[in-house]
Amino acid sequence: MSKDQRIPITILTGFLGSGKTTMLNHWVHQPEMKDCAVLINEFGSVGLDHELVQQVDNSVVLLSSGCICCTLQSSFVNSLLDLFKKALRGEIPRFSRVVIETTGLADPGSLLSIICYDQFVAQRFRYDGTVTVIDASHIREQVKKQYESVKQIALADAVVISKEDLVDKDEIAAIREMCSRLNSAAPVYTALNGDLSADILKEIGPYQHGGIKDPKEISSWLRAESSDLGVATVPVREVKKAGPGLGLLKKAPISVHSDISTFSMKFDKPLDGIKLMDALDAVTMQFGDSLLRVKGIINLTNSDQPIVIHGVYGDIYPTATLDAWPEGKPSSTIVFIARETVAKQMEALFRDILLNDY
Repeated sequence: MSKDQRIPITILTGFLGSGKTTMLNHWVHQPEMKDCAVLINEFGSVGLDHELVQQVDNSVVLLSSGCICCTLQSSFVNSLLDLFKKALRGEIPRFSRVVIETTGLADPGSLLSIICYDQFVAQRFRYDGTVTVIDASHIREQVKKQYESVKQIALADAVVISKEDLVDKDEIAAIREMCSRLNSAAPVYTALNGDLSADILKEIGPYQHGGIKDPKEISSWLRAESSDLGVATVPVREVKKAGPGLGLLKKAPISVHSDISTFSMKFDKPLDGIKLMDALDAVTMQFGDSLLRVKGIINLTNSDQPIVIHGVYGDIYPTATLDAWPEGKPSSTIVFIARETVAKQMEALFRDILLNDY
């Protein structure tokens, strides 16, 4: 299979005041950001004046690190198009990566949809992960009250804890546990005053983290236990033999404040790839962004190797394969992260389409 030549895009997100702009300010000064284009809301917010070496026009500047910064003056697509054309004309250096800083209340899923479905963007760029910055002193309260902050963690490919100096070690440990429960696939970093190497951008693509490729660690990536966020939870429910070929299904503990639930399905028999995609399409169309994330190891009827699926809002990243089955024998495990209010209906619809003939 030929290497994907499209330019990778990383989304940098985080709730209001999380510290993502402070971290971006550190990143644009690092040599690791050479050949990188950064799309931001305004230059002043990341303190670029002393680093500015060339003003291309009123929306693009070049930095001494080699980084290209562009303000989002109109739309995301238009900004990318403008940068792409400038690089082709030789007005700016060609760039090999794009980082997009979202606003504090932004839903990263909307950008993912554009990357996947806009014709211009999809032909030239590919999604390469989301970095979510969280404020150590406020995040556990935010996830109880703000659904946006929960989604930003659930959709992350890496989580960065900022302002760790404002809380004690026990609180940092509790935040790490919370992040792991909401999104066990995402590694968690800390960054004091935004000091974190931009090299992590090369490590956090959907299939870069070792826990996704290493069969010995794949079970932790598929872990379906939800989080105890320091608020009330409901007990675990188990439903046995929910359908032909379907093994144990678990409904994880949920937080009544964050309204996030996880459920998983395990299939012993090989699955039909077309039916699997039909089932994913159906739950995406009916429930929209209430389906935050889906991930799984799949045993398909036409493949001898384990297939990794991983997606956001039903937009599935390009699949990857493993060399061996995590548990030593072929089977399929699929994990959903979704809003609790629709989890039952989502599970029923998915199972119905996947397992029945029409």
